[in-house]
Amino acid sequence: MGARYVADLIGAFERNGGRPAIGAGPVVMGFSEVLTDTYRLARVLGELGVARGTGLACVTDGNRPEALLVRLAAHVLGARLTQVVVGPATHGLDFMLRDCAPALVVHDTPVPDTGVARMGFAELTRLARARDGRPVPVRAREDDVARVTYTGGTTGRPKGVASTFAAMAGRTDTRGSGGGPPESVYLSVTSLAQRSGGRCLEHLRTGGRVEILGPFGTGEFAAACRRLAPVSTYLTPPMVYRLLDDPATADGVPGLAQVSYGNSPIHPERLRQALTRWGARPRWRQGYGMNEAGVICRLSPADHDAGVGDRPYLLGSVGRPAPGVDVQVRDRDGAERQPGSTGEVWVRSSMTMAGYWNQPGLTAEVMRDGWLRTGDLGHFDADGYLYLDDRVKDVVMVDGVNIYCGPVEAALTRHPAVAEAAVVGRADDLTGEEVCAFLVPAPGHAPSGAVAAEACRLVAEALAPAHRPTAVFWEAALPLTDRGKPDKRRLRERAAGQAASAG
Repeated sequence: MGARYVADLIGAFERNGGRPAIGAGPVVMGFSEVLTDTYRLARVLGELGVARGTGLACVTDGNRPEALLVRLAAHVLGARLTQVVVGPATHGLDFMLRDCAPALVVHDTPVPDTGVARMGFAELTRLARARDGRPVPVRAREDDVARVTYTGGTTGRPKGVASTFAAMAGRTDTRGSGGGPPESVYLSVTSLAQRSGGRCLEHLRTGGRVEILGPFGTGEFAAACRRLAPVSTYLTPPMVYRLLDDPATADGVPGLAQVSYGNSPIHPERLRQALTRWGARPRWRQGYGMNEAGVICRLSPADHDAGVGDRPYLLGSVGRPAPGVDVQVRDRDGAERQPGSTGEVWVRSSMTMAGYWNQPGLTAEVMRDGWLRTGDLGHFDADGYLYLDDRVKDVVMVDGVNIYCGPVEAALTRHPAVAEAAVVGRADDLTGEEVCAFLVPAPGHAPSGAVAAEACRLVAEALAPAHRPTAVFWEAALPLTDRGKPDKRRLRERAAGQAASAG
């Protein structure tokens, strides 16, 4: 019997045949058209050696709707898909294309020659047009690896996260209407190779329409929301900040009905700005998760309402464990910690990865008896809400004391002249490491030593003097990884090679 994740998707396309499905500007494909083209692609890919259990790599220069069809065709065939959307921070592509061992690489941008067959999207599309569009049997099985998704590699070589079709079904079960209500149009603005691709498929599963937007711009995003209203979407925190800092969208985006956000911690003060300025619409929800584990916790719309009401501390939380997910905070010895105590976040659910592709040793380091070590440091409060304090590898050790970057970044952005903050450590002869802050000035504010000192003073007041950054760098914008997170690897390199103003 075919994998449930794929069979359910195909069933949704069959039920919604006459409805619009995937759009990109003026071109909109219907559900029937998408399904027919998926079968045609599956036949061509099969002829080219792509089959159940083989690898297929899809590399694009930006988001394109055709990539969703290639993903669907790969799922029907039971192939192991690796999808890459090339961006300014992409590195290690040669390694990824060798490591995932594909039978074929489909691309619309130059890719390294790794000795396997390659085909451009235009040629693949031309061949598919001449193929039969009748149904192709679903060959995927529950325990087959559906995807090998590579992490950003901010701390070293990218790691391939292998997820089975059964795990993909588990993510669907706990996500619910994560793509937004069916009556909304899901506007995809983040990488289709990461979370947004899955959200597109979940929205299509409910019979809703998906719109693929090119590179994110506040003006283009607002125009799309007005044109397609009502709109649901998924944003990274830097995208939220850009919308808040653009005078045209600072007080809201007409047509935007629901926002999910995640991928990196959001500054609580900036979240509060969005919730208070934009009013009752859109509804907000946060998802804390990772490639290795799927969704872990959620902060619901009601939690956001409480966060601007009588429970402001909730805006610093990532929410409570999602249904079907066990979450514990443990110490270095693996013992569970009490609420209020910081430790590493461990998670167990049906969504957990099968392991790191071709890296059994690394898999053994992070997976223990069905539990996954996330590498995140956090603590629970008495009501079961999880708060993230830092990444295990991002902790700055000052005189032997752990300085967690997340709370420092949150304190820095409380200053009205600071729009964004990222904190890293760098070597120091006296203390082992020192705390370095990278700040982005808020619109209308100029970077200055005085502002840096005031922002760092807020850190000392909110936390403790030891948390105060001792070096500050001003940036026009923070460098981001392909997943939209602050690229701390690049920031560490900058910190190591630059002089800075004192905090």
